[in-house]
Amino acid sequence: MQRTTFRFFAACLAMALTLPLGSDRLRAQILYGTLVGNVTDGTGAVIPGAQVAITNEGTGVTREGEANAAGAYQFPTVSTGMYRVEVRSDGFSTFTTTGVAVGVNNVTRVDVELQIGEVTEVVEVSAAVAQLQTDRAEVRAEVGTKELQNVPVPLGRNYQMLLQTLPGFSPPRNAHSVPANPT
Repeated sequence: MQRTTFRFFAACLAMALTLPLGSDRLRAQILYGTLVGNVTDGTGAVIPGAQVAITNEGTGVTREGEANAAGAYQFPTVSTGMYRVEVRSDGFSTFTTTGVAVGVNNVTRVDVELQIGEVTEVVEVSAAVAQLQTDRAEVRAEVGTKELQNVPVPLGRNYQMLLQTLPGFSPPRNAHSVPANPT
């Protein structure tokens, strides 16, 4: 009995000591972004309970939510892609914007100002605006599918060579080493 208890205690201790070492790797594997924003009226007053719907323009998948008491909405774990954001509330015109880019491990903010109007009136904004990340103090860049397919890559088509085209990136000394090339 004592021997079994000792083995169990030793196994638990070993797991407890190695768990913090592996948790850094788990945090680095984020595959989603977040879409957040505030809903206000023309005077800047918050609109609680506004209905918010986001639609992935590539797949057509829609998620719906509601602004909280402070007029804020949040959609965590959003797949990357271009989104359409639609906000509705009684007594206000419907607000719609398209082309909202959501990236991996990125917080995208779309603040909405609803105009007073009839329920049937729709205001649609469709303009490509450069996404400015104001919720984090990090500098980031992505190599998208289009670049991976169309930009010529030397050295046996190693995708990591495209990272040199990103601002502030320092290439690895040995591009084909095990730590530098996880594939």
